[in-house]
Amino acid sequence: MLSRLVIVLGLVLLPFSAVAGEPLCKRLGGSDAVSAVVKSFLTKMRKDDADKLGRFWLYRGDDGVAREEQLIVDFVQSATGCGRLYVGRSMSAAHKGMGLSAADWNRTAELLRTTMTEFSVPADLQTEVLDLVSTTRGDIVECEAETFGCK
Repeated sequence: MLSRLVIVLGLVLLPFSAVAGEPLCKRLGGSDAVSAVVKSFLTKMRKDDADKLGRFWLYRGDDGVAREEQLIVDFVQSATGCGRLYVGRSMSAAHKGMGLSAADWNRTAELLRTTMTEFSVPADLQTEVLDLVSTTRGDIVECEAETFGCK
C-alpha cells in the first residue's frame, strides 16, 4: 500500500519537480532551506489564535508535535524533489475528522505565503509551491465553510 502511495504521489508531483530543469527543492535553496521554511511555517500555525489554526495544538505534547513536524518536513521535501522518502499516512487519512474548512485552508495558505516572503522566496516560486500544496486540498478540506472549522 505504501509503495503504491509513493508511486502515485511521485506521478502527481513529477510535473512540479521537473519545471525549469531542476527539482523545485533545488530552486528553493535545497533541503535545508525547505526544512527551515516548513519549520517556521509550522511554528506560525501552532501560535495562531486558538479559534483559528492554533486550536489543533492546544493540548499536544512536545514529542507528538516534534514527530508531526518531522513528518511534514519529510512530506514537503519528498514532494519538492529533495530526495526524501515520506512514510507517513496519506493526506486524507492524516486529516480525516479534523473538520478543516475552506477558511482553515485559506489561513494556512496565507501563513505559508507569509513565511515564504520572510525567507525571500521569489514570487514565482511561491506560486509554484502554493500550486503544489493545492493538489492536496481535496484530501484535507472537509467543508467549504467560511468559518474556522466545520460546524
